[in-house]
Amino acid sequence: MGWRECEDVLELVLLKMKGARTAEECREAVEAVLALVKEKKFERLRKELGVLE
Repeated sequence: MGWRECEDVLELVLLKMKGARTAEECREAVEAVLALVKEKKFERLRKELGVLE
């Protein structure tokens, strides 16, 4: 993941956290963004390795 992608992820996390009213909502927002990042990374790896689902 490049620097620009990291900035985009951090910005998305901050935007989602901004709307959180509790610590639990904040954690859920962070977890949701990290899940998206993880899925994107797996998709990229599958594509690079030529793995078909």
